[in-house]
Amino acid sequence: MKKEERYGIVSDWPEWRWFETMHHLLEDAISRIQKSDSPELSAMFPFLDSANESLASLGILVKQLKLRDAYVIARVAYETSLNACFLITDPEVLTLRAHTHAKQKALRGLVRAIEISGEKIFEFKTEGVEALMQHPMHKEWLEEFTLKSGREVTSWTPENVSQRLEAVYSKFGSNTTRGLAFGLLLYRHASEIAHGTLFGTLFSWGAMEVGKPLLSLGEMGEFRKKELRHLVKLTSFSLESVVRIISIQLGVKDLSETAKKARTDYYSSRNVDS
Repeated sequence: MKKEERYGIVSDWPEWRWFETMHHLLEDAISRIQKSDSPELSAMFPFLDSANESLASLGILVKQLKLRDAYVIARVAYETSLNACFLITDPEVLTLRAHTHAKQKALRGLVRAIEISGEKIFEFKTEGVEALMQHPMHKEWLEEFTLKSGREVTSWTPENVSQRLEAVYSKFGSNTTRGLAFGLLLYRHASEIAHGTLFGTLFSWGAMEVGKPLLSLGEMGEFRKKELRHLVKLTSFSLESVVRIISIQLGVKDLSETAKKARTDYYSSRNVDS
């Protein structure tokens, strides 16, 4: 088999078929959440709906073999989905925190300024913003996400991504959560690409494989297809965990069983050249 034919077209990848199945299952789960009267599930909805949109964008990027942006969007979809699952590890506390963070962010956005070397070169203030900032409830929201030094606390929760995953693991167990753990493997490269580092650029060319310098554009194309298949696989693993967690929360079994079967089907359909 020729190298340029080895990874085929995207729609033929077993990883792509797995990803499509899991994406459809997530959409099914979101639809069921919309019909549920559970406050916990309702709290998950904004996160899951946003993740679903990012997954659609990821699919477009993968089809176009856009490795760099696919990594970044995969991370967005992963962390948003993880946050949805983390939220229900302590729904009363975390839902309130998430909403407070969002509202104080909106307030801060009413005043925008740009300073370079201590010189203010731009400032925008919404009319009436001073009165809004002095409202007692608004002041409480802002104070919750402000350090004693006056600096803003930018993260909505103090737990980093690994700690959020640990909380989900503790609540739902290793068997259900394992797929989300695999999703962490895309984090490092996605961060380098998002921050515009040289490593991120060279990685997307396939030029950071130790001991394997690229010799041709054809090899770069082969590398990108291989990496995209890996990325889609990691995303599908993560989606399985998310769907199974939602299945538990909904009190249904079909979503979870279908998600597990999709993984089994994937491994059954891989050929020796995968």
